[in-house]
Amino acid sequence: MRNLLRYILCLVLLSLAACHEGGAGVDDEQISVTLKLGTGAATRGVTDSPSDTSSWSQAERAVDGRYIYTLSVYIVDAKKNIVASKENITVDNQATEVVVKFDKSPDLKRGVHTLMAVANNSNHTIGNTTLNSGLTAALAAGSYDALMNNKISSGDDYVSPKDVVQPLSLMKEFEIHAGENFVEGELTRTFARLRIEVKNNSGSLPLKINNLTFSSNFAQKESYVFDDGSDKKYSSQTGAIVATSDGALQPFMRDNNENYKTIPAQSSAVVYDGYQLESKATTENGFTYTLDMSYEGTSSSYDVFSVSDTDTAISNISKISSGSYYLIYNPANDRYLSASDNLVTASELKNFNNIRTSNIWQVIQSGNYYYFKNVETGKYMQAPTDSSISLGEYDQSFTLYNDSNGGINIYTSKTWRYIGVNENSAKGFQQASNPTRFNFYKVTKTTTKDINKEIDITLTSIDPVSQQSSKVTAIKRNDFINVLVTVSYNPTSGEFDFRVEDWDTGGGQVEFN
Repeated sequence: MRNLLRYILCLVLLSLAACHEGGAGVDDEQISVTLKLGTGAATRGVTDSPSDTSSWSQAERAVDGRYIYTLSVYIVDAKKNIVASKENITVDNQATEVVVKFDKSPDLKRGVHTLMAVANNSNHTIGNTTLNSGLTAALAAGSYDALMNNKISSGDDYVSPKDVVQPLSLMKEFEIHAGENFVEGELTRTFARLRIEVKNNSGSLPLKINNLTFSSNFAQKESYVFDDGSDKKYSSQTGAIVATSDGALQPFMRDNNENYKTIPAQSSAVVYDGYQLESKATTENGFTYTLDMSYEGTSSSYDVFSVSDTDTAISNISKISSGSYYLIYNPANDRYLSASDNLVTASELKNFNNIRTSNIWQVIQSGNYYYFKNVETGKYMQAPTDSSISLGEYDQSFTLYNDSNGGINIYTSKTWRYIGVNENSAKGFQQASNPTRFNFYKVTKTTTKDINKEIDITLTSIDPVSQQSSKVTAIKRNDFINVLVTVSYNPTSGEFDFRVEDWDTGGGQVEFN
């Protein structure tokens, strides 16, 4: 009898242990889950965007996915059953972080679960901006599949509208333990952002952007709200972004006269900035975009100035040719005489191709006297004072001397002063010294015609591990692809050049130059 009781007691203990291992019992009844969900702006900050967002309105920041206005969260078990949810939670204005708590519930069991969260999915208006809507009542349908089948769509131009607040989503596995559970996650944009900036590296020529086109695989028409890591999200129709779409943050620009964007020399401009849905390309094709550009003057032909021999400085007046063009360089201050408004100044010069005409002087000889005419202003260098040198409409004679210490002195008896350089300014000096000794570089004038060039650019990246460059095969949600294309043209050689550096792969704030 004693053995029988002992046997029954063992069976009871084994049964209780099995129940405990199976996830039922007192411990499970104490399970609670607290979710802390935030946007990227909560950690990176609004000002981290490569574009200037300091003056953005609340609506513009909302569109960019920086705030949470409504939130729905779902907890799904390993059998794809929705075991807990809270839908359409209204969040305080401009929130970047939200805490949602699920108190103890018999439906919450220990084990691996999936957190599914979507923000800004219900109708909500900020000024004239409406949050995107369209999620089905997943809980009412009682289906995980109903959640997974929800889609968002871009506009007809494959550009996601700038005035529609984009949903933010998160899909994340986590394990529930007995007692209190704390889970953190970042809600990310369901769109990617592409920004293309062009820098005109020419010394003096304006760059005209005639057209911008994209390959036919650049963006999807539709994409799923939730990303489960599979290729299911790439199953929709793809197409070419229409760069002129009004839905873009910055469409491909024209001015008020419907002329295409012109970028001044040594300046840059954003030619496109917009949201799109993620897409996938084959390794062979990749993603490409084409810029149609031209360097052009005010007429069918124009003059370009460059120095062909930068290693040979003229330091003897016997080699100065009347009517020729020169850079006038002061080695002591590492500055070149130039023109600014009605004054002679001194500036640095790093590029000897396509030189700014303000740095170029035509030297005109008449007997023993010389005259200096600035190419950009068409005005003549005047007699220096102790404080400055002006430019005037009429010529002013100077005498050139070979300095025994090297270089050429420029002197006028009108004010009994030498031309000289003082940091970034030019003025008169009573005695010859280092600031008054100049070398001359002969400048070649080339008359050239407008040049047009189409350049095809393929998105490439550098793998952070192997450091190998390769084509981009996927544009991912929440990417910020920030492109800077540097363009230059050498009229002497006829070379039209551009440069785009590879970028490091990754989501979120992605910059590449």
